[in-house]
Amino acid sequence: MTQEATSGFCSSCKKESSTNHYHGSDSEKIELCKPCYDDYLAKEMLQYWKDHIEEEKRRVGKS
Repeated sequence: MTQEATSGFCSSCKKESSTNHYHGSDSEKIELCKPCYDDYLAKEMLQYWKDHIEEEKRRVGKS
């Protein structure tokens, strides 16, 4: 979930730029610029699929 872009400091790169507020892990609010948000989203999606694949392996009995 995002809000309107504002000028602020990115929580990740600590640079002043156009940022949005997003829900981070544990529903905490984080302020990120677009490039840092893209990196954050890619890492979250990668972890999601790693967890999903491991769960599927456990379910079907493969290691």
